[in-house]
Amino acid sequence: MSARALTGSYAGLWLATITGAALAGVGAELQHVAPPRPTLEPTLSTLGELLAHNTLVALWPLALIALGWPGLAGARRVADALVAAQLLAHGLLVGSALGQHPQLWRYLPHLPLEWLAIAIPAAAWLTARGAQPGRPAWTPGAVAAIATGALAALAGAAAIETYLVPVS
Repeated sequence: MSARALTGSYAGLWLATITGAALAGVGAELQHVAPPRPTLEPTLSTLGELLAHNTLVALWPLALIALGWPGLAGARRVADALVAAQLLAHGLLVGSALGQHPQLWRYLPHLPLEWLAIAIPAAAWLTARGAQPGRPAWTPGAVAAIATGALAALAGAAAIETYLVPVS
């Protein structure tokens, strides 16, 4: 995966987050969010549930690569829009929540790793979609390795969210 694609995806998430916070700060809330309150029980079950949910959210661009979408012009355009929408929507929604409730930061120590886990498959998609026609950018083994890296970031984020987020 290109470092440029990864940096761009990760920076894009943070830019969308900052934009969402700024919009909420001037009264343009994208979604009304209730004040934060601790809700997660610090258990292995919680960690597993977070990891399972976030795996589906983060890794789906890798499925598009495995299905050969980078080589299909129409599918590539649809996937480009979906990947961009995912990065934008996640960043804007989290940013909007932060703009409405700045104290929410203390409940998000996992966010840098979670954003990285979302950015890795997005960057893999961007790299794959730019490959030479008829020549896949990633072998199945490479896609599996990318998924493993994203899963490691997700596991770290889930562990931090489960065990290090303040409960009061």
